[in-house]
Amino acid sequence: MATSGQSLENPITGERIVFIETARETEGARVVIDHFLPPHTNTFPEHLQLNQEERFEIIAGSASYSIEGAQRQASAGDVIVVPAGTPHRNPWNSSAAPLHFRHQTAPDLGSEQFFETIFSLARDGQTNRKGEVPLLHLIVIGDALASKTYQTGIPIGIQRVLIRILAALGRRLGYRAHYP
Repeated sequence: MATSGQSLENPITGERIVFIETARETEGARVVIDHFLPPHTNTFPEHLQLNQEERFEIIAGSASYSIEGAQRQASAGDVIVVPAGTPHRNPWNSSAAPLHFRHQTAPDLGSEQFFETIFSLARDGQTNRKGEVPLLHLIVIGDALASKTYQTGIPIGIQRVLIRILAALGRRLGYRAHYP
């Protein structure tokens, strides 16, 4: 379980997160993370959460992001709000300077556990050369969360069926949903 002030780093990508408010502290109302991206660092592909709102406050640097397929730019002081159900891509750093943004997910629904697991796996060398968790393991992790998060471009009904099948396979192969 994450704690306020806890810092995790992906040694391959150079990304770092610091937990500002944890789900325990907010009784599940939200989780708040400071996210630091080195120059020219991507984040997650386009996705949507059916039952969560995300908020990104740019603290320093400039960010690229997309909402409903439209790529946009944000700079220090800007706030990006992504309502539940909206296809988007989290901020990424396409610039030559570091990027720092504050990421809030409300309600939590497992976001804290997701980030803690992804960064802990990277720390322990359980990712590929690009610092990414293997897809089957990522499906096991996502299946265990209350967040209803899906990739865009594939019908959600098909994803739901595939996630159930692939998560069961992943668990049989020894992948765990939480990796502190």
